[in-house]
Amino acid sequence: MEMREIPKSNWKQYLDQFSRLHHGQGAEIESGSGEMAWAQARGVPLLGVSAEENRIEIVAGEVGGAHLRHAVEGAVRMWGAEWNDGVSGVLEIEVEDGSRTRVGVGPREQTIPEGAMLDGLYERE
Repeated sequence: MEMREIPKSNWKQYLDQFSRLHHGQGAEIESGSGEMAWAQARGVPLLGVSAEENRIEIVAGEVGGAHLRHAVEGAVRMWGAEWNDGVSGVLEIEVEDGSRTRVGVGPREQTIPEGAMLDGLYERE
């Protein structure tokens, strides 16, 4: 897996696609800075992620049930990665103070570990 930075001009499109691909999948949402991270949600179905200016909103929960809304204010950078399993992906959002929010979807055991040998099937951008 290689994280790639998403240009701010593409945030809305990228998040729309991420939301479509991963709607309903169990999500892990964490926020923190440095080595400290706090879980906001674990295993809650992702309903969507949207962007408006420097604000990113993450919504998770059961359709027709209780929802968790996590707003990331002051977003300045965003990275994303998708695995070729068609299920797993990760999104990372950095805010002005350097702290980050991470949204991971799909089973961790299906993700490709960093540094894995991929026999040239994966091209770096």
